[in-house]
Amino acid sequence: MTIRIVALAATAFACLSSVAHAEVREPVSVRVSYAGLDLTKVDDRRILDARIDRASLKACRSTAFGLRRIADENRCRAEMHRDGQVRVAQLQPVTVASAK
Repeated sequence: MTIRIVALAATAFACLSSVAHAEVREPVSVRVSYAGLDLTKVDDRRILDARIDRASLKACRSTAFGLRRIADENRCRAEMHRDGQVRVAQLQPVTVASAK
């Protein structure tokens, strides 16, 4: 059995430089399995979305503090979720129709 995995990538805003106050973006990536899921089914897509959410919670940890931390982690999770949607869409065949 082949284990299928969607590789997701996002950019986490990991720390704020104390000297220059410039943002440093650290790339974050995680692999999410879609083994056993039929991505043409709505319920299976929901299961994959939940897997992506859980993976992004673990991967998008910021070293910032307070509200900055919340914003950084939310931004990373949103980017990861968007990237996941794009990658899942690439996995599915597209039906093309033409009108005569």
